[in-house]
Amino acid sequence: MKIIGEPKHVPFGPFLAKMHIDADFCTRLLKVGKTLIKKHNPYLAGNIHHEYAFDLKKDAWIKEEFKVAVNTWLTGFKQFSGDHQFRPTYRLHPLWINFQKPGEYNPIHTHPNCNLSMILFLEIPNEMLEEKHITKGTPPGHTGFIYGEDTPGGFITHQIIRPEANVLYMFPSGLRHYVSHFNSKVTRTSVSGNIIFDISVPKVERVNK
Repeated sequence: MKIIGEPKHVPFGPFLAKMHIDADFCTRLLKVGKTLIKKHNPYLAGNIHHEYAFDLKKDAWIKEEFKVAVNTWLTGFKQFSGDHQFRPTYRLHPLWINFQKPGEYNPIHTHPNCNLSMILFLEIPNEMLEEKHITKGTPPGHTGFIYGEDTPGGFITHQIIRPEANVLYMFPSGLRHYVSHFNSKVTRTSVSGNIIFDISVPKVERVNK
């Protein structure tokens, strides 16, 4: 047997997109986030005390800016799925900021009643990243994504993300994810949000031609 050319990857599973966001926008977003006082904890799964909701009516510019990221995900999804007719209208709601402190964490969870979710890392202290990792589990302050069940051979069911400032991840809201705790006396700051499509998402079956 002779293989002609390089083997190709056939897309399958959730479309998890990574985007680098300009620092000026992240700085403005963080500045607003540090003034927020409306607690968002009752609606969240995490063991994080300081989580606050953005007022997207008052700060409408934030909603407009995030359209760039959503449209980028939609463009990538069309290529990923092969469904180039998928053009949903959507709205961003809600959006909140997380100030994660030592010992706090987010357990494995999904985001119900929406279609897409995102995480934008704003402040990622080196002390946390350099913290001694004494277990074989997820490193301190890292985010993990889980899809499917553990199966030996040929499957990647667990993706661990090292957080980077000014980097955004966008993914289907039903994708399980979590954030590990850390012990350093610092604050890990991120912004999370959900996107709701105004039409239902069709089931896409990829057809190889």
